[in-house]
Amino acid sequence: MQTDHLDSQLAGIVVAQDRPLLITDADEVLFAFFKEFERYLNANGTYFNWASFRLNGNILDQQTHEAIDNHVVRELLGSFFDRHTRSIPMIAGAAPSLQRLSRHMDIVVLTNIPHAQRADRAEALAANGVGFPVITNEGSKAEAVRELAGRTTAPVFFIDDSPGHHTDVAGVADHVMRIHFIGDPRLSDLLGPAEDSHHRAFDWEEISLFIESHLEEAGHSIVP
Repeated sequence: MQTDHLDSQLAGIVVAQDRPLLITDADEVLFAFFKEFERYLNANGTYFNWASFRLNGNILDQQTHEAIDNHVVRELLGSFFDRHTRSIPMIAGAAPSLQRLSRHMDIVVLTNIPHAQRADRAEALAANGVGFPVITNEGSKAEAVRELAGRTTAPVFFIDDSPGHHTDVAGVADHVMRIHFIGDPRLSDLLGPAEDSHHRAFDWEEISLFIESHLEEAGHSIVP
């Protein structure tokens, strides 16, 4: 069950009570997921339609140009993560920015991928020099963010590409500073800003500056 998976993972995460916290998504925030997934779709007789941000209804058969069934979309996504989670390239600037930010805050990666790929995702992060704790999740991220954010009295930041997750987090932990970022410019242009985020960012340099500025305003020293 999702609750059991989440509770057991949260129990193993250490967050300092007086240290700022960053909770970040992985796909399209840390990893260039969509470019790799698009290649995978094309190699498997399908393609992305670019009609909207959603996968369901926008993955078409190369021969019929009809949308494939949602269960087939899930199968393709599952097989992609099973085969490629460890090899998806990181988004430009993500690794050095996380390394810099980790000097003055705790970092947790909250990612909606199959629980079976948790170790693969952790391995991919470690291989890029950012081996931070990983939580695999299903559906809303609100409960995980609420629980983690409640462990510190310092500022908490949340980065995600999905507007829905920003809305969910706002509903249970509105004090968390929410940053909307989509690594693939094509998807970013297609979706637009998340209404319930505090800031729309377009690269990791901007994200880092935004977080560091808010930490300084809150009285937390920034280590050069």
